[in-house]
Amino acid sequence: MTNTSNKILAFIGDGEGKTSAAIGHAVRAAGHGKKVAILQFLKGQERCGEYKYFKKCNGIEIYLVGDPSFFIDPSKKDIHIKKAKEGLSLAKKLISSKEYFLIVLDEIFDAAAAGLISNNDIEGLIDIVRASGRSPLPGGNNLILTGRILPPELSRKIDLVTQMKKIKHYYDLGDKGIEGLDW
Repeated sequence: MTNTSNKILAFIGDGEGKTSAAIGHAVRAAGHGKKVAILQFLKGQERCGEYKYFKKCNGIEIYLVGDPSFFIDPSKKDIHIKKAKEGLSLAKKLISSKEYFLIVLDEIFDAAAAGLISNNDIEGLIDIVRASGRSPLPGGNNLILTGRILPPELSRKIDLVTQMKKIKHYYDLGDKGIEGLDW
């Protein structure tokens, strides 16, 4: 019997691997011929390895829904809010289309923690997936959410939560990120 219920997964925590785990699931799904989309909140730079790779290959659509500037300068918050809202709109459109086996919303919890979107916005996306009921696609319409902190009010709506915990990181010693490992 084929499982056609929609699943919501979350990869959270202060450790490395949230995006990598989500992308691993995306690659797995695409390997089975499933339609996949990745939306990267807070990321707007085309230099990230995963973005560069998926833009060259077929099978996984990837969208940068963040501004190219890092969200550090409070005077630029408006542009980051605008980009996050555009990302939400695109996510709603893709989810509502019911054409995708998997949609990854990378760093969406961090966008909410930064005040660019609300937890209610994320809950609305989850509700759209849940409201679509049984999917016409084998395996359902599934959603992966990532970010450092999972808001408790959203936790009860998620089927799988995996926490990545930092034990040690070379950043803590002042080392800089490494192209191909960190972006």
